[in-house]
Amino acid sequence: MKGEIIRGEAMAVPLLLPLWEELPMDVLGRVFSFLPPDSLARAMCACRHWLACARTPGPAAPRHSPWLLAMPARSSSSFCYARDSAGLGRWRALPLDFAPEPLRLVAPLGGLLLCKLASSPTLRLALCNPFARQFRRLPDLLTPRSNPAVGVVVGSSSDSSFRVLVAGGSASGSSYEATLEVFDSREGAWRAAGPMPLEFAVRLTVWTPSESVHAGDGAVYWMTSARAYSVVGLDVARRAWRELKVPMADQLEWAALVRRSNGRLGLVGGAADGRGRVWELVGKGEGEREQWRLASVVPEELLGRSFGSTSTSTSTARTGWGSTRCVGSEAGELYVLFRELGADMLVWREKGSDRLSSSSSSSSSSSSEDCCEWNWVEGSCRDPHSSSSSSIINTPVKAVLLRPTLMRPLDS
Repeated sequence: MKGEIIRGEAMAVPLLLPLWEELPMDVLGRVFSFLPPDSLARAMCACRHWLACARTPGPAAPRHSPWLLAMPARSSSSFCYARDSAGLGRWRALPLDFAPEPLRLVAPLGGLLLCKLASSPTLRLALCNPFARQFRRLPDLLTPRSNPAVGVVVGSSSDSSFRVLVAGGSASGSSYEATLEVFDSREGAWRAAGPMPLEFAVRLTVWTPSESVHAGDGAVYWMTSARAYSVVGLDVARRAWRELKVPMADQLEWAALVRRSNGRLGLVGGAADGRGRVWELVGKGEGEREQWRLASVVPEELLGRSFGSTSTSTSTARTGWGSTRCVGSEAGELYVLFRELGADMLVWREKGSDRLSSSSSSSSSSSSEDCCEWNWVEGSCRDPHSSSSSSIINTPVKAVLLRPTLMRPLDS
Protein backbone atom coordinates (compact mmCIF):
# COMPACT_ATOMS: atom_id res chain seq x y z
CA MET A 1 0.00 0.00 0.00
CA LYS A 2 1.17 3.51 -0.73
CA GLY A 3 2.55 5.51 2.13
CA GLU A 4 4.80 8.36 3.12
CA ILE A 5 6.89 9.35 6.12
CA ILE A 6 5.89 12.36 8.18
CA ARG A 7 8.92 13.69 10.04
CA GLY A 8 8.39 14.87 13.56
CA GLU A 9 10.80 16.14 16.16
CA ALA A 10 11.13 12.81 17.91
CA MET A 11 10.10 10.11 15.46
CA ALA A 12 8.97 9.30 11.93
CA VAL A 13 5.35 8.14 11.57
CA PRO A 14 4.28 6.18 8.47
CA LEU A 15 0.97 7.48 7.05
CA LEU A 16 -0.90 5.00 4.87
CA LEU A 17 -3.21 6.43 2.25
CA PRO A 18 -6.75 5.05 2.61
CA LEU A 19 -7.84 2.16 0.46
CA TRP A 20 -10.89 4.23 -0.52
CA GLU A 21 -8.79 6.30 -2.95
CA GLU A 22 -7.97 3.20 -4.98
CA LEU A 23 -11.50 1.83 -5.29
CA PRO A 24 -13.21 2.28 -8.69
CA MET A 25 -15.98 4.86 -8.60
CA ASP A 26 -18.72 2.28 -9.25
CA VAL A 27 -17.52 0.13 -6.34
CA LEU A 28 -17.32 3.10 -3.99
CA GLY A 29 -20.74 4.23 -5.15
CA ARG A 30 -22.13 0.78 -4.35
CA VAL A 31 -20.65 0.99 -0.84
CA PHE A 32 -22.25 4.40 -0.37
CA SER A 33 -25.63 2.99 -1.44
CA PHE A 34 -25.80 1.02 1.83
CA LEU A 35 -25.58 4.20 3.95
CA PRO A 36 -28.75 5.78 5.33
CA PRO A 37 -29.36 9.32 4.03
CA ASP A 38 -27.97 11.19 7.03
CA SER A 39 -24.72 9.15 7.01
CA LEU A 40 -24.41 9.54 3.24
CA ALA A 41 -24.80 13.31 3.58
CA ARG A 42 -21.83 13.40 5.96
CA ALA A 43 -19.76 11.25 3.58
CA MET A 44 -20.54 13.59 0.68
CA CYS A 45 -19.01 16.46 2.65
CA ALA A 46 -15.63 14.70 2.95
CA CYS A 47 -14.23 15.56 -0.50
CA ARG A 48 -15.19 16.25 -4.12
CA HIS A 49 -14.40 12.65 -5.14
CA TRP A 50 -16.83 11.20 -2.59
CA LEU A 51 -19.43 13.79 -3.57
CA ALA A 52 -19.16 12.74 -7.22
CA CYS A 53 -19.32 9.04 -6.32
CA ALA A 54 -22.43 9.49 -4.20
CA ARG A 55 -24.23 11.31 -7.00
CA THR A 56 -23.25 8.88 -9.77
CA PRO A 57 -26.21 6.70 -10.84
CA GLY A 58 -25.56 3.02 -10.19
CA PRO A 59 -27.27 -0.25 -9.26
CA ALA A 60 -30.45 -0.04 -7.23
CA ALA A 61 -29.63 0.85 -3.64
CA PRO A 62 -30.85 -1.18 -0.67
CA ARG A 63 -34.25 -0.05 0.53
CA HIS A 64 -33.82 2.08 3.64
CA SER A 65 -36.75 2.90 5.88
CA PRO A 66 -38.98 5.76 4.69
CA TRP A 67 -38.77 9.16 6.32
CA LEU A 68 -41.80 11.11 7.51
CA LEU A 69 -41.81 14.56 5.90
CA ALA A 70 -44.29 17.29 6.80
CA MET A 71 -45.21 20.80 5.63
CA PRO A 72 -47.70 23.20 7.26
CA ALA A 73 -51.15 22.63 5.78
CA ARG A 74 -52.72 26.05 6.27
CA SER A 75 -49.86 28.52 6.06
CA SER A 76 -46.65 29.04 4.17
CA SER A 77 -43.38 28.13 5.86
CA SER A 78 -39.71 28.57 5.07
CA PHE A 79 -39.08 25.06 6.42
CA CYS A 80 -40.33 21.54 6.00
CA TYR A 81 -39.77 18.95 8.70
CA ALA A 82 -38.34 15.46 8.27
CA ARG A 83 -38.03 12.59 10.70
CA ASP A 84 -35.75 9.63 10.08
CA SER A 85 -37.21 6.23 10.75
CA ALA A 86 -34.10 4.18 11.43
CA GLY A 87 -31.93 6.10 13.86
CA LEU A 88 -32.55 8.78 16.45
CA GLY A 89 -36.16 9.34 15.47
CA ARG A 90 -35.91 13.12 15.84
CA TRP A 91 -37.35 15.88 13.67
CA ARG A 92 -35.05 17.86 11.39
CA ALA A 93 -35.93 21.27 9.93
CA LEU A 94 -35.04 21.51 6.23
CA PRO A 95 -34.98 25.05 4.78
CA LEU A 96 -37.00 25.72 1.64
CA ASP A 97 -35.20 28.95 0.69
CA PHE A 98 -34.11 27.39 -2.62
CA ALA A 99 -37.74 27.42 -3.84
CA PRO A 100 -38.68 30.71 -5.56
CA GLU A 101 -42.17 30.79 -3.99
CA PRO A 102 -44.14 29.16 -1.15
CA LEU A 103 -45.11 25.51 -1.61
CA ARG A 104 -47.87 23.20 -0.39
CA LEU A 105 -47.27 19.48 -0.25
CA VAL A 106 -49.31 17.24 -2.57
CA ALA A 107 -47.74 13.76 -2.81
CA PRO A 108 -44.46 11.83 -2.80
CA LEU A 109 -42.89 10.86 -6.13
CA GLY A 110 -40.19 8.31 -5.33
CA GLY A 111 -37.59 10.40 -3.47
CA LEU A 112 -39.13 13.67 -4.71
CA LEU A 113 -42.08 15.75 -3.58
CA LEU A 114 -44.92 16.88 -5.80
CA CYS A 115 -45.99 20.32 -4.57
CA LYS A 116 -48.40 23.02 -5.64
CA LEU A 117 -47.56 26.71 -5.75
CA ALA A 118 -49.35 28.25 -2.78
CA SER A 119 -49.72 31.70 -4.34
CA SER A 120 -51.47 30.52 -7.53
CA PRO A 121 -55.33 30.66 -7.64
CA THR A 122 -55.34 27.70 -10.05
CA LEU A 123 -53.38 24.47 -9.72
CA ARG A 124 -49.73 24.83 -10.70
CA LEU A 125 -47.39 21.99 -9.80
CA ALA A 126 -43.67 21.66 -9.14
CA LEU A 127 -41.15 19.00 -8.15
CA CYS A 128 -39.04 19.53 -5.07
CA ASN A 129 -36.19 17.69 -3.37
CA PRO A 130 -35.57 19.38 0.00
CA PHE A 131 -32.68 17.01 0.77
CA ALA A 132 -30.71 17.98 -2.37
CA ARG A 133 -32.22 21.52 -2.52
CA GLN A 134 -33.76 21.16 -5.96
CA PHE A 135 -36.85 22.72 -7.52
CA ARG A 136 -38.49 22.45 -10.94
CA ARG A 137 -41.87 23.68 -12.15
CA LEU A 138 -44.05 21.41 -14.24
CA PRO A 139 -45.73 22.89 -17.34
CA ASP A 140 -49.10 24.54 -16.81
CA LEU A 141 -52.24 22.43 -17.18
CA LEU A 142 -54.04 22.45 -20.51
CA THR A 143 -57.19 23.66 -18.74
CA PRO A 144 -56.72 25.97 -15.72
CA ARG A 145 -58.68 24.58 -12.76
CA SER A 146 -58.92 25.09 -9.02
CA ASN A 147 -58.97 22.40 -6.33
CA PRO A 148 -58.89 19.27 -8.54
CA ALA A 149 -57.98 15.81 -7.29
CA VAL A 150 -54.36 14.87 -8.00
CA GLY A 151 -53.04 11.32 -8.35
CA VAL A 152 -49.56 9.95 -9.04
CA VAL A 153 -48.32 6.78 -10.69
CA VAL A 154 -44.63 5.98 -10.14
CA GLY A 155 -42.62 3.61 -12.34
CA SER A 156 -40.71 0.56 -11.12
CA SER A 157 -37.47 0.76 -9.12
CA SER A 158 -35.48 0.52 -12.38
CA ASP A 159 -37.64 3.17 -14.08
CA SER A 160 -37.61 6.73 -12.76
CA SER A 161 -40.59 7.81 -14.88
CA PHE A 162 -43.88 8.94 -13.36
CA ARG A 163 -47.32 10.21 -14.31
CA VAL A 164 -49.42 12.87 -12.61
CA LEU A 165 -53.21 12.69 -13.00
CA VAL A 166 -55.45 15.73 -12.47
CA ALA A 167 -59.22 15.11 -12.35
CA GLY A 168 -62.16 17.43 -11.81
CA GLY A 169 -61.75 20.86 -10.30
CA SER A 170 -63.54 24.16 -10.73
CA ALA A 171 -63.22 25.86 -14.09
CA SER A 172 -64.02 29.49 -14.86
CA GLY A 173 -67.12 30.74 -13.07
CA SER A 174 -68.91 28.12 -11.01
CA SER A 175 -68.77 25.16 -13.40
CA TYR A 176 -66.94 21.90 -12.78
CA GLU A 177 -64.29 20.58 -15.16
CA ALA A 178 -65.35 16.98 -15.84
CA THR A 179 -62.15 15.98 -17.63
CA LEU A 180 -58.88 14.19 -16.88
CA GLU A 181 -55.37 15.41 -17.74
CA VAL A 182 -52.17 13.36 -17.47
CA PHE A 183 -48.56 14.53 -17.27
CA ASP A 184 -46.01 11.91 -18.39
CA SER A 185 -42.42 12.59 -17.31
CA ARG A 186 -41.12 10.76 -20.39
CA GLU A 187 -42.94 13.22 -22.65
CA GLY A 188 -42.55 16.27 -20.42
CA ALA A 189 -46.02 17.54 -21.26
CA TRP A 190 -49.69 17.33 -20.30
CA ARG A 191 -52.24 15.62 -22.51
CA ALA A 192 -56.02 15.39 -22.36
CA ALA A 193 -57.15 11.91 -21.26
CA GLY A 194 -60.87 12.15 -21.88
CA PRO A 195 -64.05 12.98 -19.96
CA MET A 196 -65.13 11.71 -16.57
CA PRO A 197 -68.58 11.38 -14.93
CA LEU A 198 -69.78 14.77 -13.73
CA GLU A 199 -70.86 13.28 -10.40
CA PHE A 200 -67.32 12.10 -9.73
CA ALA A 201 -65.88 15.45 -10.86
CA VAL A 202 -68.03 17.25 -8.29
CA ARG A 203 -67.15 14.84 -5.49
CA LEU A 204 -63.42 14.93 -6.27
CA THR A 205 -63.49 18.72 -6.32
CA VAL A 206 -65.52 19.36 -3.17
CA TRP A 207 -65.10 16.31 -0.95
CA THR A 208 -61.62 14.96 -1.66
CA PRO A 209 -58.23 15.79 -0.14
CA SER A 210 -55.13 15.57 -2.33
CA GLU A 211 -54.09 12.12 -1.13
CA SER A 212 -54.39 9.25 -3.58
CA VAL A 213 -53.24 5.63 -3.69
CA HIS A 214 -51.94 3.76 -6.73
CA ALA A 215 -52.70 0.11 -6.02
CA GLY A 216 -51.20 -2.98 -7.60
CA ASP A 217 -54.31 -3.49 -9.76
CA GLY A 218 -53.28 -0.52 -11.92
CA ALA A 219 -55.91 1.84 -10.52
CA VAL A 220 -55.65 5.16 -8.68
CA TYR A 221 -58.07 5.68 -5.79
CA TRP A 222 -59.28 8.76 -3.91
CA MET A 223 -61.30 8.90 -0.69
CA THR A 224 -64.39 11.13 -0.74
CA SER A 225 -66.34 12.23 2.33
CA ALA A 226 -69.68 13.42 0.94
CA ARG A 227 -72.32 12.41 3.53
CA ALA A 228 -70.71 8.97 4.20
CA TYR A 229 -67.20 7.98 3.10
CA SER A 230 -66.75 6.25 -0.24
CA VAL A 231 -63.92 5.62 -2.71
CA VAL A 232 -63.61 6.81 -6.32
CA GLY A 233 -61.32 4.68 -8.48
CA LEU A 234 -59.80 5.13 -11.94
CA ASP A 235 -58.40 2.24 -13.97
CA VAL A 236 -55.49 4.14 -15.53
CA ALA A 237 -55.05 1.88 -18.57
CA ARG A 238 -58.76 1.65 -19.52
CA ARG A 239 -59.76 5.13 -18.27
CA ALA A 240 -62.68 3.47 -16.49
CA TRP A 241 -64.19 5.14 -13.40
CA ARG A 242 -66.01 3.37 -10.57
CA GLU A 243 -67.16 3.78 -6.96
CA LEU A 244 -66.34 1.51 -4.02
CA LYS A 245 -68.35 1.32 -0.82
CA VAL A 246 -66.45 1.75 2.44
CA PRO A 247 -66.84 -0.49 5.51
CA MET A 248 -68.66 1.18 8.42
CA ALA A 249 -69.04 4.22 6.14
CA ASP A 250 -71.72 5.93 8.24
CA GLN A 251 -69.79 5.36 11.49
CA LEU A 252 -66.32 6.55 10.48
CA GLU A 253 -65.06 9.77 12.06
CA TRP A 254 -62.11 9.87 9.67
CA ALA A 255 -60.67 7.59 6.97
CA ALA A 256 -57.62 7.40 4.69
CA LEU A 257 -56.49 5.14 1.87
CA VAL A 258 -53.15 3.33 1.95
CA ARG A 259 -51.34 0.82 -0.19
CA ARG A 260 -50.78 -2.63 1.32
CA SER A 261 -47.42 -4.37 0.94
CA ASN A 262 -49.08 -6.97 -1.30
CA GLY A 263 -50.21 -4.19 -3.66
CA ARG A 264 -53.84 -4.27 -2.56
CA LEU A 265 -55.84 -1.23 -1.58
CA GLY A 266 -56.00 -0.60 2.16
CA LEU A 267 -58.16 1.66 4.30
CA VAL A 268 -57.39 3.03 7.77
CA GLY A 269 -60.20 4.63 9.75
CA GLY A 270 -61.48 5.60 13.17
CA ALA A 271 -65.11 4.94 14.09
CA ALA A 272 -67.54 6.46 16.55
CA ASP A 273 -66.99 3.50 18.87
CA GLY A 274 -63.52 4.88 19.59
CA ARG A 275 -61.62 2.09 17.79
CA GLY A 276 -59.18 2.37 14.90
CA ARG A 277 -59.13 -0.30 12.19
CA VAL A 278 -57.20 -1.31 9.07
CA TRP A 279 -59.04 -3.02 6.19
CA GLU A 280 -57.83 -4.60 2.96
CA LEU A 281 -59.76 -4.92 -0.33
CA VAL A 282 -59.75 -8.55 -1.47
CA GLY A 283 -61.42 -10.61 -4.19
CA LYS A 284 -60.30 -9.04 -7.46
CA GLY A 285 -60.03 -12.30 -9.40
CA GLU A 286 -62.42 -13.51 -12.07
CA GLY A 287 -65.76 -14.48 -10.57
CA GLU A 288 -64.79 -13.14 -7.13
CA ARG A 289 -66.77 -10.45 -5.35
CA GLU A 290 -64.72 -7.62 -3.90
CA GLN A 291 -65.02 -7.13 -0.17
CA TRP A 292 -63.17 -5.42 2.65
CA ARG A 293 -61.33 -7.74 5.05
CA LEU A 294 -60.47 -6.51 8.55
CA ALA A 295 -56.67 -6.72 8.76
CA SER A 296 -55.80 -5.05 12.07
CA VAL A 297 -57.24 -3.13 15.02
CA VAL A 298 -55.39 -0.33 16.82
CA PRO A 299 -54.57 -1.55 20.36
CA GLU A 300 -56.79 0.29 22.82
CA GLU A 301 -53.98 1.08 25.26
CA LEU A 302 -51.93 2.78 22.51
CA LEU A 303 -54.97 4.62 21.19
CA GLY A 304 -55.63 6.09 24.61
CA ARG A 305 -51.99 7.03 25.07
CA SER A 306 -51.74 8.84 21.74
CA PHE A 307 -55.20 10.33 21.25
CA GLY A 308 -56.61 10.30 24.77
CA SER A 309 -59.58 8.06 23.98
CA THR A 310 -60.18 4.77 25.76
CA SER A 311 -63.94 5.05 26.20
CA THR A 312 -66.39 3.64 23.70
CA SER A 313 -68.88 6.47 24.19
CA THR A 314 -69.51 8.56 21.09
CA SER A 315 -68.66 11.89 22.71
CA THR A 316 -65.33 10.67 24.04
CA ALA A 317 -64.43 9.02 20.74
CA ARG A 318 -65.03 12.23 18.82
CA THR A 319 -62.84 14.19 21.19
CA GLY A 320 -60.15 11.54 20.89
CA TRP A 321 -60.04 11.31 17.07
CA GLY A 322 -60.01 15.05 16.48
CA SER A 323 -58.23 15.89 13.19
CA THR A 324 -56.47 12.53 12.88
CA ARG A 325 -54.63 11.83 9.62
CA CYS A 326 -52.85 8.77 8.24
CA VAL A 327 -50.08 8.38 5.64
CA GLY A 328 -48.64 5.18 4.22
CA SER A 329 -45.39 4.35 2.46
CA GLU A 330 -45.31 3.59 -1.27
CA ALA A 331 -44.31 -0.01 -0.51
CA GLY A 332 -47.10 -0.41 2.03
CA GLU A 333 -44.97 -1.63 4.93
CA LEU A 334 -45.39 1.45 7.16
CA TYR A 335 -48.34 3.66 8.20
CA VAL A 336 -48.25 6.70 10.51
CA LEU A 337 -51.31 8.11 12.30
CA PHE A 338 -50.89 11.70 13.50
CA ARG A 339 -52.73 14.95 14.16
CA GLU A 340 -50.28 17.81 13.93
CA LEU A 341 -46.58 18.53 14.06
CA GLY A 342 -45.46 18.19 17.67
CA ALA A 343 -48.17 15.69 18.65
CA ASP A 344 -47.60 12.02 19.46
CA MET A 345 -48.07 9.46 16.70
CA LEU A 346 -49.14 5.87 16.19
CA VAL A 347 -47.00 3.81 13.82
CA TRP A 348 -48.03 0.56 12.12
CA ARG A 349 -45.34 -1.55 10.50
CA GLU A 350 -44.96 -5.05 9.19
CA LYS A 351 -42.83 -7.27 11.39
CA GLY A 352 -39.33 -7.52 9.96
CA SER A 353 -39.33 -4.02 8.48
CA ASP A 354 -37.29 -1.20 10.03
CA ARG A 355 -39.31 0.56 12.67
CA LEU A 356 -39.91 4.25 13.08
CA SER A 357 -37.76 4.90 16.11
CA SER A 358 -38.68 6.96 19.12
CA SER A 359 -37.50 7.50 22.65
CA SER A 360 -37.09 4.58 25.03
CA SER A 361 -40.54 5.33 26.43
CA SER A 362 -42.30 4.00 23.36
CA SER A 363 -44.43 0.89 23.63
CA SER A 364 -45.81 -1.61 21.14
CA SER A 365 -48.49 -4.17 20.57
CA SER A 366 -48.64 -6.92 17.98
CA SER A 367 -51.47 -8.30 15.87
CA SER A 368 -51.57 -11.90 14.78
CA GLU A 369 -54.04 -11.07 12.02
CA ASP A 370 -51.48 -9.67 9.60
CA CYS A 371 -48.11 -9.96 11.40
CA CYS A 372 -48.00 -6.25 12.15
CA GLU A 373 -46.84 -4.20 15.09
CA TRP A 374 -48.22 -0.93 16.49
CA ASN A 375 -45.93 1.56 18.25
CA TRP A 376 -46.46 4.79 20.12
CA VAL A 377 -43.98 7.50 19.10
CA GLU A 378 -43.27 10.78 20.84
CA GLY A 379 -43.86 13.61 18.39
CA SER A 380 -42.29 16.78 19.84
CA CYS A 381 -40.67 19.11 17.31
CA ARG A 382 -38.44 22.12 18.05
CA ASP A 383 -39.11 25.45 16.38
CA PRO A 384 -36.03 26.36 14.24
CA HIS A 385 -36.88 30.08 14.62
CA SER A 386 -36.82 29.94 18.43
CA SER A 387 -33.79 29.96 20.71
CA SER A 388 -35.75 28.27 23.47
CA SER A 389 -34.89 24.60 23.92
CA SER A 390 -38.42 23.97 25.15
CA SER A 391 -40.17 25.50 22.13
CA ILE A 392 -42.49 22.97 20.48
CA ILE A 393 -44.25 23.39 17.15
CA ASN A 394 -47.93 22.43 17.19
CA THR A 395 -49.47 23.12 13.80
CA PRO A 396 -51.64 21.19 11.33
CA VAL A 397 -49.52 19.61 8.62
CA LYS A 398 -49.72 17.65 5.41
CA ALA A 399 -47.31 14.72 5.65
CA VAL A 400 -45.96 11.94 3.42
CA LEU A 401 -43.64 8.99 3.77
CA LEU A 402 -40.79 8.83 1.27
CA ARG A 403 -37.26 7.50 0.88
CA PRO A 404 -34.92 10.53 0.62
CA THR A 405 -32.48 10.78 -2.24
CA LEU A 406 -29.34 12.91 -2.27
CA MET A 407 -28.95 12.39 -6.00
CA ARG A 408 -29.88 15.39 -8.16
CA PRO A 409 -32.35 13.92 -10.69
CA LEU A 410 -33.83 17.34 -11.49
CA ASP A 411 -30.49 18.52 -12.90
CA SER A 412 -30.81 16.26 -15.93
